[in-house]
Amino acid sequence: MGKEPVYINPLTDFGFKRIFGTERNKDLLISFLNASLSAHVGIITDIEYLPTEQYGSLPSEKKVIFDIFCTDQSGRNFIVEMQRSQQKHFAHRAITYVSRVISHDAERGEREYSITPVYALNILDFDADEFRGKPDFFWQVKLTDNTGNIFSNNIIFFFIELRKFAAQLGKGNCSEDLHHWLYALKNIADLDSFAGVPDNEVFRKLFEECQLSKLSMMEKEEYRKSVLEYEDVQDAIAYSMEKGYERGLETGLKRGLDEGVKRGEEKGVMKVAQTMLSKGLDITLIASVTGLSEAEIALIKA
Repeated sequence: MGKEPVYINPLTDFGFKRIFGTERNKDLLISFLNASLSAHVGIITDIEYLPTEQYGSLPSEKKVIFDIFCTDQSGRNFIVEMQRSQQKHFAHRAITYVSRVISHDAERGEREYSITPVYALNILDFDADEFRGKPDFFWQVKLTDNTGNIFSNNIIFFFIELRKFAAQLGKGNCSEDLHHWLYALKNIADLDSFAGVPDNEVFRKLFEECQLSKLSMMEKEEYRKSVLEYEDVQDAIAYSMEKGYERGLETGLKRGLDEGVKRGEEKGVMKVAQTMLSKGLDITLIASVTGLSEAEIALIKA
């Protein structure tokens, strides 16, 4: 029988929003943003949380929901997303989220096309197809011309691939502050003491906020559901990778490995959706994990 955990898992939806999405912990979010982005966008000294639900200007436009959405002391917008699985059109999703913020700026009626800076920080708990085969874990994506010159600095995407992060300090493109934050996010759920990070005010508060014993009964139930959801997603990813690879190899013997793996992965995704449906998971969550549309999932359910 395993040892009872001391700290919550910050990579769950409950844990991530508890640590970074509440007014009482905005100092933790500021610290994490500065560790991740200050070298690229400057120092953030204060933030204000904004509504995470963003509606389109037309009834037909899909609502988007950010994990965390805030503005800093200069009025710059920050979208912070914790993403647990590869999704179909993953890059397009990130662009859509930023575009929604930009479109709301345009609705204010200003005739000058001045875009308030929008920075999207995406923490990925999976190996993204877009960066597959590349060793770096921190990615910055900007608008550039064909010579590499910056077209605009007001829209920047940042991606952190947690699974590529090396625990050893000094490996990869990682500042010391970011190293400590990523180490904590990846490992705190498996620790039983304050270890591996500096003994300072920020990390003392982080460990305090993550103490499982400090959750109320209602919070513990919310966290338990979040853990089950997180584990289901991780199991689904592992199953999809295994079955997609196996079936891909079988088909690849006849039609080429690349095409075979692609087909195998498609079948694996359908199986993952069926498995998640059988567990009673929400269709919106299944769509987010598998990349299938809700209509496609409804057909599977039928």
